[in-house]
Amino acid sequence: MALPLKQLTTSAFLLLLPLLTNAHGYWMELSGSGKPSSEVIVKIYFGEYENNLREKGDRLNGMKDFRAYYLDSSGQQQPLTLTQTETCWEARFTPAKAGRYQVVGINDTREVQDWIKYGMGVVRPMEYLRADYLAGNALDAIAPLTDIDVVARPLNGQMVLTAYAKKTPTAKTKLTVLNSQGWEKTLTTGADGTTRFTPSGPGIYIVEAEQMDKTPGQYKDKDYAAVRSKYAMTLRVE
Repeated sequence: MALPLKQLTTSAFLLLLPLLTNAHGYWMELSGSGKPSSEVIVKIYFGEYENNLREKGDRLNGMKDFRAYYLDSSGQQQPLTLTQTETCWEARFTPAKAGRYQVVGINDTREVQDWIKYGMGVVRPMEYLRADYLAGNALDAIAPLTDIDVVARPLNGQMVLTAYAKKTPTAKTKLTVLNSQGWEKTLTTGADGTTRFTPSGPGIYIVEAEQMDKTPGQYKDKDYAAVRSKYAMTLRVE
């Protein structure tokens, strides 16, 4: 469902390395009538959103370790079952009543990777996706959901983004905002943890960021020098 700017949906991220230009990534899209008791379709894609590239077939096999859930209007976590299709991984749920439904996708079980040739060293990669869905006319308050998050709110025709770390606003956080027409903007949060942008028009916007936590550790009997987390927040405006 396309939502008015004043009801702009939000999804999550932050902290914060610049992203590689035109790099493949994951993002989430939600569709539905926007009415309670009407089915919502959740789709997770792999490709380059800004270039209208969506991978298909076997290229999606590596997404099998993603798990997903949604928070219902009362804040209860409900698991989602992801199924691979030719173009994406898909799940469905039905909002029982009016409210804001927060959908999260996580892959935190990937093997340790040797990415020395990419300048990242030996890392444990993680992926986090988030999108919000409004059923009915409910305008529930938006608050940070996870330890690393971004909250969006409209203000005078712009979108104000606040980056959080452990639910505390975080300064000097770099965020990349892009759409499917190739429009892209890199932002940095100020001392209060906020930054803003003016949407170029209606449609879906993806807000991306990366975090490199250089605390060494071990996962599945393999040593790593850092945890590299990627986040994607999905916004849809009309």
